[in-house]
Amino acid sequence: MKSTKLVTMFVLVIGLFAIFASRADAQCGPQNQRLLAFAKTFHATGGRATTPQSTDDRFGAQLAPEASADPSIVGLWDVQFIIDGEVVDEGFDQYHSDGTEILNDTPPPATGNVCLGVYSKAGKRTIKLKHPSWIYDATNTTVVARATILEVITLDSSGNSFTGTFTFQLRDLTGNVLAPDVSGQIKGVRIAPE
Repeated sequence: MKSTKLVTMFVLVIGLFAIFASRADAQCGPQNQRLLAFAKTFHATGGRATTPQSTDDRFGAQLAPEASADPSIVGLWDVQFIIDGEVVDEGFDQYHSDGTEILNDTPPPATGNVCLGVYSKAGKRTIKLKHPSWIYDATNTTVVARATILEVITLDSSGNSFTGTFTFQLRDLTGNVLAPDVSGQIKGVRIAPE
């Protein structure tokens, strides 16, 4: 059954994050503690999120200038990372015309909540993003691993919002998998200067 596989996957995530979290802190992207809390809730409720946060009302606003046939991702966005209806991270995401990106998300600043990525066009209104970051030991002095967020997003025809998917990967410094990849949905709404 699909739900049994999901519960099994999140149990593995819980175990691996619990082992890994005791000796390392994430420096950027969805916090391990938030993903761990979600995984525990998901497992405890038999595969149902207990407090889903609705995000639909945020993404209908018309914020950017006129729509175009091929709108640009360039600009500032309010983004949410969502797993089974629950927001596990939120941030302000700045896309630049040179293919670089900066995410300022909700982990505490002391853990490094600002990090960088690169993106490229993957089709009409579709963008692929790779967003790597470092993971440090509990003393925040030694790099012990790498976290990477991979996204595929599609802008709506107005260029004012996007939806897509993300995958959060956790690897040691030689590329070995430290925990199963965690995937979900991502939604963004453009922040207008007005």
